[in-house]
Amino acid sequence: MPETNDTSASVVIHFDAPIATIVLNDPDRRNAMSHALFDDLEGCLDRVGAATDSGSCHVLRIRGEGPAFCAGFDLGAMADGALPSFLERLGAICRRLRHLDAVVVAEVHGPALAGGCALVSACDIVHAGPDAAFGYPVHRLGISPAVSLATLVPGTSPGAARALTLSGEFLDAEAAVDVGLAAAAHPDRDALENAVTILCDRLGAMDAATLHATKRFQNELDGTVDPGVFTKSLAASLATADSEEFQLRIDAVMTKKRAAEGRG
Repeated sequence: MPETNDTSASVVIHFDAPIATIVLNDPDRRNAMSHALFDDLEGCLDRVGAATDSGSCHVLRIRGEGPAFCAGFDLGAMADGALPSFLERLGAICRRLRHLDAVVVAEVHGPALAGGCALVSACDIVHAGPDAAFGYPVHRLGISPAVSLATLVPGTSPGAARALTLSGEFLDAEAAVDVGLAAAAHPDRDALENAVTILCDRLGAMDAATLHATKRFQNELDGTVDPGVFTKSLAASLATADSEEFQLRIDAVMTKKRAAEGRG
C-alpha cells in the first residue's frame, strides 16, 4: 500500500513499491537545508534504506515542493554556527545516495544551488525542467563547495566541475545536459513530471539485483565506492567553515537581509 508520513514535515516520503518518493517540503523557504530539513531527510533515507534491504524498494525519486528544488543551506542557521555540522550532514547524505542499492532519480525544477546542487550530483539520473538552475554561489560567503566534488566530478568531467565550483555561474537545464550533470531537459513542469514518472515506472519493472550490480560497478569505476573520497571532499570544505572571513561575510549578509525585511 502507498504510504505517506506527516505532510507538515520538512521532508515527506511516499512508498508505492518498488518506488519511494522523497519530497523536500519547505516551499516557503525554497527547501533550504535547515536543522529540521536535515533531520527529516535523514529519517526518510533511513526508511528507504530499510525498504531496499527488505527488497521492497529499488527506485528512489527525489523532488522539491514549491518554486525550487533546494536553495542550499539555511542562512540563519549558518550565522548561528551550523555550517560545519551542515557540511558534515550534506556529505553523509551524498554518500548515502551514491551507495544506496536503489537507483536515485532527481526531478529538478527551479534552483538547485550549493547544497541543493550537491544533492543532485549524488543522484544517479537527473531530469531538469526549463526553470532549473544549477550552481554554487557560495564563495561570496567564504564557503568552499568542495564537499560536492566527490560526486560532481565523476558525474560531469573534471573541467566542467572545476568551472562550475570556481566560477559561481549557473547552468540552466540544457547546459546541465551538455556537461553531463542532467540526463534530460524538458520544456515545462508537466513534461518533466511525466518523463520522470515514466522513467521510474520503467526502472521499477526492472530486476533489482541487476540494477544494484550495475550501479555498484559504476561506483567502482568512478571511485565513489571509496568512502575516503567523500571524507577528503568534506575536509576541503570544512577547512574554511569556521574561519573569521566566513563569519564576517555571513554576518554582513544577515544584516542586509534583516534590513530588507524591516527588522533593523
